[in-house]
Amino acid sequence: MGINKKIDLNSFLFYFMDEFKFMFYPEKWSEDFLDYSKNEMLALLYLYRYKRANMTQICEYINTPLNTGTGVINRLKNKNMVERIRSNEDRRIVKITLTQKAYNHFENEIKLWEFYLNKLYLSLTEDEIATALSIFLKVKAVLTQAKKTDSSKCIKEIKVKKITIE
Repeated sequence: MGINKKIDLNSFLFYFMDEFKFMFYPEKWSEDFLDYSKNEMLALLYLYRYKRANMTQICEYINTPLNTGTGVINRLKNKNMVERIRSNEDRRIVKITLTQKAYNHFENEIKLWEFYLNKLYLSLTEDEIATALSIFLKVKAVLTQAKKTDSSKCIKEIKVKKITIE
């Protein structure tokens, strides 16, 4: 039996959403991070992984300009999730680190994710794990390529209109 490449994408999407909607219920997950933006979460994840960073590193990771990144870090500082530490040798150098509060939250969140991922992992065979990984990597490659194509198309469509000044 061959795979029908012409599936009803709307039906597939809504089926997926109906079957997995429980994953998006706040009570299923810790509510600690529900009040954080995507950029705030990415900055926190980066700092959790690398312990400390400067603003340039954080902005490159979250893919924002420096002024936007500074606003993200300011909001996180106001929420007592990060702190700025100035270098003793050169006061111009500022490193951003997680507070103990943020670190504790991440430890709890990671334990929760590990619990669910371990349950999933134990329910799959080695072949299923390999297939899932292969599909994940293919989805990532397709979406990455689609993003590059879309952004290059947008750049080509921008036209400069010349205005004569009298």
